[in-house]
Amino acid sequence: MIGKILGSGQLGKLATFVSPAFFDVMPARALWSRGKTLLADSRNTTKLRQVITQRAETLALTMPALRLSMPLHVDASPNAERDRELDSWRAGLVAELYFRQLFLDDLTAPTLLDLRATAFTTDGKVLAWSPAPWIAQWSPEFITALREIYLGFYRHDDALFRHGLTQLNLAHSEDLFREQFGAGQDRVEFHVRAFIDVFQRVFERCKQHKTNLHPDFLPLGIYLAALYDHLQELGIAVNVADAFARATAPRSSTNAADPSSDTQERHHA
Repeated sequence: MIGKILGSGQLGKLATFVSPAFFDVMPARALWSRGKTLLADSRNTTKLRQVITQRAETLALTMPALRLSMPLHVDASPNAERDRELDSWRAGLVAELYFRQLFLDDLTAPTLLDLRATAFTTDGKVLAWSPAPWIAQWSPEFITALREIYLGFYRHDDALFRHGLTQLNLAHSEDLFREQFGAGQDRVEFHVRAFIDVFQRVFERCKQHKTNLHPDFLPLGIYLAALYDHLQELGIAVNVADAFARATAPRSSTNAADPSSDTQERHHA
């Protein structure tokens, strides 16, 4: 089922976060239902076009350096020659995009999950995004709790952070989530293996405490794995705290990043 969700030949490293313990803490019926919905949405061209149109309009107001379009038939090849300043700009935009989709005004707004490097191309001024048809429609209770976890962590509100974890029956894994987020949020290096290791320990902790994962952790895992895969490939230390602040700032105060801006250079120096 998981292979079918992402499409033949596209799964790759995005499935490696799924350990045997994952299936022990995810109720089979819930997992099947969530996977079936993801698969159906991946084949619904009309829905994909609607989501991309709506998301493109929203992002045009907040991330003018990003251009969203329907998926390409063939994944674009990454740039052969790496430009560190350009990669830094790109990494900051992708990290911001990750958070921005999770903090849309509408709790039920769908999220486009494909943040892999092959879904993006750039001419140095615009980052073009043509994601695969992987769409997640979050349940309100899940996305509300997830937002509390992120807001609590990045705004140093321990009570809110713990409340979000408690709402998802994950209070027993607070230390692992803090480890996953990391300490120095101004220079975060992304490694897929470290991401997989922490989440497998979360699954094991859930198994020990006899708690079930919310089924929305399936699409969230795909979303995170795609982000990590992309940022690991760029090999850039990302100012994640700054990306989060931009993504959650009031619209009037949003300052879109530009590869030549002094601000962006300071953030990724």
